[in-house]
Amino acid sequence: MITGGARNIGLAVARDLASRGASVASADICRNLETVPYSLATTDDLEKAVAELASFGGQAIGLKCDVRDESQVVSTVEKVIAEFGKLDILVNNAGVISLFPISDLTASAWNEVVDVCLKGTFFCCKHAVPAMIKQHYGKIVNISSVAGLRGLGLSVHYAAAKHGVVGLTKALALEVSDHNINVNAICPGTVESPMLQGLASQINLDRDAYEHFSRGHLIREQRITPQDIANAVRWLLSEESRFLTGTIISVDAGWLAGG
Repeated sequence: MITGGARNIGLAVARDLASRGASVASADICRNLETVPYSLATTDDLEKAVAELASFGGQAIGLKCDVRDESQVVSTVEKVIAEFGKLDILVNNAGVISLFPISDLTASAWNEVVDVCLKGTFFCCKHAVPAMIKQHYGKIVNISSVAGLRGLGLSVHYAAAKHGVVGLTKALALEVSDHNINVNAICPGTVESPMLQGLASQINLDRDAYEHFSRGHLIREQRITPQDIANAVRWLLSEESRFLTGTIISVDAGWLAGG
């Protein structure tokens, strides 16, 4: 089960796993949010994603789910288990960001970002873990951010939420380790994505958005793509990383190297 699975990082992860024979459930909100300055995935995006995943020959389903709504998360997890018979993997990828100085940051903008990024991760873990405990196996990968390990200007709500995801990851890893469940997180740097242009327009940026938002990267001649994040997710889901839990991996082109 992959949240935010209709496009970008979520779709790259889903595609990577489906191409290796996994049955994949892509969950996505399929509508926009009021304070987020870019378009989110649509129902059409989700349908196209599922068709692509199914083309690899395995099972693939798409589910509309607003991860902020616990009842929708419960229903989504139940549907995944009913369809596939079990739930081995959870990738909490759903996330949104907006840019506001704190004096302009409304409660609505705070809530939309924190609830998607942090509360949504909590709800999905809460309702996936019991099935994993029952089968004595599970892999959870939470997508945090470089902003989960350092400050990020004009985005205190996003940084707070992503720091929370890191803390949740470490705490949950301790809680479920006796059940053969690994819980890890990935902190991407700036990743090529349509959302960058939306953020650029929000701050009236008149130059290349990726170049602007990736100024902390040490590797400059190449850009981080969704597939780079999918590669890291795949490794954390494999038996090659079976002794990693509570670990935070930064795929950030060296952004955090300087502390």
